[in-house]
Amino acid sequence: MIAFAYYEYSYESHIIDYISDECWYVSAARNILRVYFGLTPHGPWGGVMATVELENPPSSSTYDEWVNQATRYVESIGGKVVKGNDYYAFKDDGNFLPAVCVVVPPQNVSLLKSVPHSVKYAIGYCYPNARGILDYMNFEHPPLVKYLIGLVMITIGDYPPYWRIPSIIAGCLILVMMFLALRRICGEVVGAALGLVAMILTVFDITFRSLSMVAMLDIFVALFTYMTYYMTVRGTLGGSAVALGLGFVSKFSGAFPGLPALIAWLKSKERPARTLLYLIYVPVIILLVLSVPFIIHDGFMQWWESSITGAIRWHLSVKTTGGPPQAMPWDWIIGRNPFPLHYVWNAKTGRWVADLIARGNPILYMALVALSVYIIPKIKELPDRGLTYGFTWGTFFMYVLIWFLGSKTQYSFYSVQVVPLFYTLLVLEVYYLLNKPKNVVEVAKGWKDWILIAWDWLAGYVEIKISVTVRRVKPEKKEGEKGEEGVQSPERVANGDAQGTQGSEGKEESGLNEESVAES
Repeated sequence: MIAFAYYEYSYESHIIDYISDECWYVSAARNILRVYFGLTPHGPWGGVMATVELENPPSSSTYDEWVNQATRYVESIGGKVVKGNDYYAFKDDGNFLPAVCVVVPPQNVSLLKSVPHSVKYAIGYCYPNARGILDYMNFEHPPLVKYLIGLVMITIGDYPPYWRIPSIIAGCLILVMMFLALRRICGEVVGAALGLVAMILTVFDITFRSLSMVAMLDIFVALFTYMTYYMTVRGTLGGSAVALGLGFVSKFSGAFPGLPALIAWLKSKERPARTLLYLIYVPVIILLVLSVPFIIHDGFMQWWESSITGAIRWHLSVKTTGGPPQAMPWDWIIGRNPFPLHYVWNAKTGRWVADLIARGNPILYMALVALSVYIIPKIKELPDRGLTYGFTWGTFFMYVLIWFLGSKTQYSFYSVQVVPLFYTLLVLEVYYLLNKPKNVVEVAKGWKDWILIAWDWLAGYVEIKISVTVRRVKPEKKEGEKGEEGVQSPERVANGDAQGTQGSEGKEESGLNEESVAES
């Protein structure tokens, strides 16, 4: 893990500019600091760095003249222009930021408001060349990750290598939880070995490695998705709810593991009301708490329109028909249309090549799909009784669902949310099949039985009847009462413990008092 962190920071620290969508999230983090918290970042700039936005120029020649005038003024107050019209290049369609990025002595910052043809200025690392970027807040996504990036800006500094430190930490935490989850499921020795294998596979996954070194939202969605799963394995409902909430306020797709988590907990002996209360209300409360600065500053209705209803409309729409290659969820599996995050110049070939790309490992992904289909008849016999299986494919198919609901603009880097789950499930399935060679045969027999049943049903020889059983159980006793026992958590299910804890009279607390069966 230390080697992974060192590699990630060593590589990204040489990229002193925005990588891919960092231009949106980092800029929004900086703007949120200024507008909603009244804070300005600092950095290793040799003075105060600021981006001065100019008026909208009518032509390229006029723009060049305005930039020259701004340059002369900045130099007259002891500063220098570090990025001019070569970076903030003029575009005939107007889709550019007319600006200069400058460094001035701290005592002369206030003089920037007098730069010729200036509209406003913002302190911080040079903004990207995107129109309106000094006012962009990224309301279509929740605020947590932008808060984390902003925290780095006011503590460590507003500088590209620093923005990415939280992402590197998130990647490392995922690796740690993978090891702990598998050790908990399969035992100290076997689980530790499987955990190491899963960690190594994940480290060498190009999508995971690339997203762990950029200041974007998705690695945090992956972190809290896996944390939700890990807390469920541990049997901690509160931890699962908090992790789900943190994923939800990182990016709304962080709510996707909520469905498999809900199913896992409802199948446990946890009270349904408590499960629903935790998994629904805790994420909503976290979102409201983190949105307080926006609600106070803009008002509740404005926040609701921009951050909730507006965000939902945005996510369920087609964002663009051009730009980077789009990839449907099933494309992620086969490595089709990978998303390039960053390019470097290859002097030997004389071409730009993508050094950071969300391509994953199609061979292992397809192997996982094949094994997951093959093992369906015996899912309940996996070491965790199918918990990882449900989390992995439940989260993945949420992307398929929203694609059919209208969210056609999806990219391959979204897959990082399920990449750690992919490898966790892969090693569990391989372990199950190889641990006892007869398991391979038993799975095949399971498929044979299913096929024969289906054949007999089609021929009219058998009747399939679905039964719904309603059981009344004793209310949970308060702590300290005679015969007290805890609920059966998903952790116990994952460890294959299907028996309830015995009370002092040797009876299961979940024993039936009344039972009614409704059949259809």
